[in-house]
Amino acid sequence: MPFVPKQERDKVEKSGSWETPGQLCYMKYLPMIEAWRKERRWTTAHNLFKETFNVGDEEAAKTLAYLVFFVHEVMDYEREKIKENGDIDGRFQSKR
Repeated sequence: MPFVPKQERDKVEKSGSWETPGQLCYMKYLPMIEAWRKERRWTTAHNLFKETFNVGDEEAAKTLAYLVFFVHEVMDYEREKIKENGDIDGRFQSKR
């Protein structure tokens, strides 16, 4: 998770090194969000995916298309089923 405490972010940015997985995630997230905020378009997301996973256009497009499908269709279905059938042992409550 990139959303580590501010003091950890400052430390990571100053030193360029990390101690926890969250700090490492923050280091990887930072250039992505900077690129996104500079140019908020699908092409930016596509190019970030290609760079991050070292894949070509076809693989990036296929995977990103699946992720959009999953987020919009599959997760809607899953939320419907949670409402219909209840969450797993009621232990995990959806935040939505």
